[in-house]
Amino acid sequence: MVEQIIMRSGSHTLNGFNFDHIVPTSGADFTEQVRSCIVQLQEFIHQEEDLRLFVTQQTFFISAHSRDEYEERSAIIRNQLLSLSGSSQPATSIVAQSPCGDRSVVLELICTKAADDKMVTYKTLSGVNYTVVDSKGYKAVHCAGLMGSVEDTIREASERAFETALTILKQEGLTIQNVIRQWNYIENIAIINNVEDAPQNYQDFNDVRARYYDQVEFKQGYPAATGIGQDTGGVIIGFIALSASDIISVKPIANPEQIDAHAYSDLVLEGNSVQKCTPKFERAKLVTIGSRNYIYVSGTASILGEKTVHVGDVEKQTLITIENIKGLFSRENQESLGLNFDVSKVQFSHLRVYVKHNEDIPAVKKICDAELNCKSCLYLESDVCREELLVEIEGVFTV
Repeated sequence: MVEQIIMRSGSHTLNGFNFDHIVPTSGADFTEQVRSCIVQLQEFIHQEEDLRLFVTQQTFFISAHSRDEYEERSAIIRNQLLSLSGSSQPATSIVAQSPCGDRSVVLELICTKAADDKMVTYKTLSGVNYTVVDSKGYKAVHCAGLMGSVEDTIREASERAFETALTILKQEGLTIQNVIRQWNYIENIAIINNVEDAPQNYQDFNDVRARYYDQVEFKQGYPAATGIGQDTGGVIIGFIALSASDIISVKPIANPEQIDAHAYSDLVLEGNSVQKCTPKFERAKLVTIGSRNYIYVSGTASILGEKTVHVGDVEKQTLITIENIKGLFSRENQESLGLNFDVSKVQFSHLRVYVKHNEDIPAVKKICDAELNCKSCLYLESDVCREELLVEIEGVFTV
């Protein structure tokens, strides 16, 4: 399986894979900040030969508050990537979520270490770059940047993204049920205009997702997933898919304090769909390859049962969110999954923390620093899937 490896700017100790996200170290404007990130990315790629790391998926989080600004800034990023590596590029998403602090861009990387029995190939289909990792006995496909056009509605953009996903998966001999982790970025995710029978963007996306997911049987549970807002850009999807193998086991993880999202009642579904579909994802996913366990924690928020709790209190919502994450690994859950570890000693490889209001980030960060042990933590300003939710957290770690 691919390791989750994130690099921090200024961190040149490449031993042990202790990397974070790349933040610009200089630049008064957006172009210069992107250039700073690209320079660091180039240094990372061209390290000593014995390191031999490959970027499999990269996500640029940018400040962009209109579609014109998003398209302009995306073009700047793509042009600089093109000058760095030509058309041979890994799966790439550009997401309109403002990084915390005074920067307009931050770059997150997922990488894998090269090995004699592993081949990493960068491919393109329908204008989308994706990455294939062929290892001994299995294949991993990283895909990102699946989206619609400027003119598309949320529903139309979702359909285009899923159609492209299916085409790429078919090209690689996989289906949508091979997806283990998915990210769904949705413009104005929770907003319902003050119009009778108005749609909700997240519900429109969920209805489309359900239509595609219902075409197959997810015998190992739905993917771990995050459905999160972005300021513009319509809909963007990214995922990791994993082929079946004798050395691989994939299991869903439920939280005893939360109703599975795919089992929600109509009481918490918004919008005007004739038949509103639930969000099709698991609270977390355990992926075992050989003797190593990778645990992908889906986007998690202050929800108990199926109801939002502590409305208006960002600190209490953050604490409940963290308790929900820890609750995934109760003694009972560990026994059913065949695991045995101390939850208090878990070190996340990476966390993303989405905060609705920028001014709340310091309070959320203080709690996360105290309650969660993490090598890399990325804070982003973003709407969450319910109007009353103020924070959402996702992560990955190994056991």
